Amino acid sequence: MSHTLLHPARVIALGETMLMLAPPGHELLEHSREFITYIGGSEANVAVGLERLGIHAGWIGKLPRNALGRKVVNGIRAYGVDTSGVVWSDTGRVGTFYVEWGADPRPIRTIYDRAYSAATTLTVDELDWTYIAQAEWLHLTGITPALSATCRQSTMDIVRQARALGIHVSFDLNYRSLLWTPDEARAAWVEIVPYVNLLIAAETDAALLLDASLPRETLATRLFNTYHPDAVVLTCGSNGSIAYNGVQTYCEPSHMFHIVNRLGAGDAFDAGLLYGLLTADLQTGLAYGNAMAALKMTIPQNLPLIEKTDVLRLLSGDTPYLMR
Repeated sequence: MSHTLLHPARVIALGETMLMLAPPGHELLEHSREFITYIGGSEANVAVGLERLGIHAGWIGKLPRNALGRKVVNGIRAYGVDTSGVVWSDTGRVGTFYVEWGADPRPIRTIYDRAYSAATTLTVDELDWTYIAQAEWLHLTGITPALSATCRQSTMDIVRQARALGIHVSFDLNYRSLLWTPDEARAAWVEIVPYVNLLIAAETDAALLLDASLPRETLATRLFNTYHPDAVVLTCGSNGSIAYNGVQTYCEPSHMFHIVNRLGAGDAFDAGLLYGLLTADLQTGLAYGNAMAALKMTIPQNLPLIEKTDVLRLLSGDTPYLMR
């Protein structure tokens, strides 16, 4: 049902959110008798991060009309995110995944159980476009087209429709090797990216899209010249982030941090980037993105439950415990 909001979301993030189950502490999955449940979804993380910074955001996904579907929505809505655009289904399931926290030299391990989730059946016609059209930006990631053939087509249809309505599209490549191969990802991305205003990618994902190993500045300009977005942004780990808008290359250094949970750091970056673009400019977006990513590393939850005052303190340099 179409609806108009008194205070519409400025950014809507669209993509699957799952339930994440993890043993307490650093217990092993096969040994633990207990699991703690978390909300897990890249796009939902971005929406929550924007809300924490003061930008009203919405999240859209497709969920079964049952207790687990409501648990996901309630977990996202609790942080102020508008979930009124969620698509409810009488069939399908909530995807789940299990995480075993690592500790050097033992890596973090993830087991996905998301096949045939309701999210894999989402089509463009199920979305409320009157609701979406009220937003300035629509944010998606490369996870969605990797979920199913239906989702690959839907992502293509969604970005086309959004651009036709004058909505800016933000797209993070967000490659997941457990979901598809590099060739499959590249084939889908080359169809989607020409409709994107803001292209975001980890440096390794950018190289995957171009099928070339190049210096990061060359990667950014090559992506810009090939796909013609308004801007390309690359995250480069300890080397910070860079952006190119066809006129100028922008750089922002990273921060030192202590890793508690690295899951969701890229999503926190995306939230900070979009915040900076909405309130100032591309350079500000990189600065907020790097700060949000560093702070997210210190938080046990996947959601970027970050205090804006901590972001501002980090950006001002008034942080004896975190340094550039």
